[in-house]
Amino acid sequence: MPAINIVQKAAAYVKMLLKNGLPANMYFHNLQHTQHVVNAAIEIAKQSGLNRDQTTIVKIAAWFHDTGYLYQYKGHEDTSIVIAGTFLMQHHYGNDFIQQVWDCIEATKVPQLPNNLTQQVICDADMSHFADTNYQDFAGRLKQEWEARLDKRYADNEWHDMNLHILQHHQYFTDYGKTVLQPLKQKNIELLQGQMA
Repeated sequence: MPAINIVQKAAAYVKMLLKNGLPANMYFHNLQHTQHVVNAAIEIAKQSGLNRDQTTIVKIAAWFHDTGYLYQYKGHEDTSIVIAGTFLMQHHYGNDFIQQVWDCIEATKVPQLPNNLTQQVICDADMSHFADTNYQDFAGRLKQEWEARLDKRYADNEWHDMNLHILQHHQYFTDYGKTVLQPLKQKNIELLQGQMA
């Protein structure tokens, strides 16, 4: 079974799941975020020298990593693992392949603790928006989502301080993350610091 085929099938399946089942108030963790992570994962995998099988594992994990939000908010990764595993079993993938996809999704739990390069790639892809020029827009959508889904409300200065703390204490794992994403994230840190002045 060609690897590209399973990635296309995974993409189509996850798009259908998220379009049909995701609550409307998922302002951040939605199909747009998933596609952002998939695109980042493809780029980082390429720059990190992953082979074809590893890249396939990362792409599938990226597609499925937030599907658990369809059923629960906290601990969604565990549900994402079940959804991905069921899909791959239905497509007759072996235990070793499925386990590697599971391990990649598991690694995206915060605090991120990746054990190998494949897991490092998906961790960096999941947090690649920290380095995005639209970071403040992403953060604003997450704030909206937390208000709607978790009933968490933050004053602007609290939210600002928390974002700054998260960006300053987060670390990228891959060489690409450290050399390309980190300097861009640093610009967002400086932007947030400038807003405090």
